Amino acid sequence: GIAEVIGASDKLIDFTVALDKLDKIGEDGVKKEMIENGISEEALVKVQPLFSFTGTFADKINQLSHLLAASEEGMKGVEELKFICDNVATLGLSTATLDLDVTLARGLNYYTGAIFEVAAPKSVSMGSIGGGGRYDDLTGIFGLKNMSGVGISFGLDRV
Repeated sequence: GIAEVIGASDKLIDFTVALDKLDKIGEDGVKKEMIENGISEEALVKVQPLFSFTGTFADKINQLSHLLAASEEGMKGVEELKFICDNVATLGLSTATLDLDVTLARGLNYYTGAIFEVAAPKSVSMGSIGGGGRYDDLTGIFGLKNMSGVGISFGLDRV
C-alpha cells in the first residue's frame, strides 16, 4: 500500500530494500538510494512521515492509516495490524514488548502478509535474533493447496 500511495508501485522492491536499511544508513542514505533507483522526489515527500513514526503500536497504526487512507490494499494491511494489536493486547505480554516498525521491510518480495522480527531487549546490543512472516499457499508446492502458514528462523550465532 505504501508504494502505491507514493506512486512507486513499479519500484516496490527498490523501495523496500532501501527503506529496510534505515537503521544502517540513516534517512539521508535511504533517500539517496531511492532516488538512485528512480523513485521521485515527490514520492519521497509523500513517504516522509514514515521516518518519524512514534508512539505505541496503536499510535503507529493510526498514523499509518492516515498515510494509507487512499489505498484499499494499504487499509487491508492496517486492518491486519489492528487485528494483531488487539489480539496481543487480549493475550497480554508480560516479558516482551510488541512494537511496529514500518521501516522493517525485508522479505516483502516473498512474504505475502505480516512480517516480524525478534530482537533482544534494548539493554543487549545484539540486533535481530530472528524473523519471519506469513506465506499464502505455503504448502502448495507439496500438493496441499490453499493452506497458509507462518515461518520463522533464528540466527544460531546470535542466540
